[in-house]
Amino acid sequence: MREKIDIKKIDQLNQRASKILEIKEVYLNDTFFKSVIKFIEEQDLKPINQIIKLLYLSGNNKFPVGKIMFNKKDKKIVGFVGTYYSTRTEENKKLLFCNIHSWIVEKPFRLYSYYLILDLLNKDISLTAFTPIQSLKGLLLKLGFKKIFVMEYFIFTLNISSFRKNKFKILSNETEIIPILDKKTKLIFKKYHDEIYHKILLKDDLGENIFIIGTKIKKKGFNVFKILYISNIKIFKLNYSTILNMIGKTFRVLLISKYSLENEDYAYLKSKFLNFSRPRDLYSRASHQIQSYDILNSDLIL
Repeated sequence: MREKIDIKKIDQLNQRASKILEIKEVYLNDTFFKSVIKFIEEQDLKPINQIIKLLYLSGNNKFPVGKIMFNKKDKKIVGFVGTYYSTRTEENKKLLFCNIHSWIVEKPFRLYSYYLILDLLNKDISLTAFTPIQSLKGLLLKLGFKKIFVMEYFIFTLNISSFRKNKFKILSNETEIIPILDKKTKLIFKKYHDEIYHKILLKDDLGENIFIIGTKIKKKGFNVFKILYISNIKIFKLNYSTILNMIGKTFRVLLISKYSLENEDYAYLKSKFLNFSRPRDLYSRASHQIQSYDILNSDLIL
């Protein structure tokens, strides 16, 4: 249940904040971007390179990569929040999503942390915050965000089926993949062109295919392949052991992760012999259910 927002208190804070602070949107190629990078680098944050990488991945001509908060007195940056915008169509309606991440505010101004996203709260935008620090979780609930419980599954791949004949042929070359994809999946393929995204298509002799996007990261010394998008979940569920082993062998990883969102059936992952899981709290201020495509456009890719 969402906590009730104290409108009177917020109004009082807004009046004080507007007198001492100024908010400005930042785009990838504008003059303020370098100042933002410098501000982030000056903070005691880890890993800084991931935050900067995410800003470049989210940058485009239509939407800002974040918002900066100035102290009006000396024009110094005292706060920043990253904004990763994306769109998707549902029931013939185009929906706008914004994942907020890397929420950084200098200590003397943390009372006004909410001021960085105040204007977003009054727009027709579905907001998500997937990796907020502990001190911001209560604020998000007060601002009308809902806590979503998800499970992140980690599966060890042992390539135990590698001696059998694989049902699928794995394709990773664009010239082979593009002609096979439908119109919607082609657009997704072309959008995620950065080298951080690994895109593969598994095709069998009967013409069935499944397109997968993931990232390869390192967690506690292990290389992990994070599955972020699956075009055909039905085929994946029927063949997940084979698919996971093929991914493990192709990308030379022993560990694969997959998020289990609310209302999604991932009981089959629980039955995998070598796996473990951890609960995660995501926060959403959206009237539409969060989907895997929304995770693909967020800081959870890293």
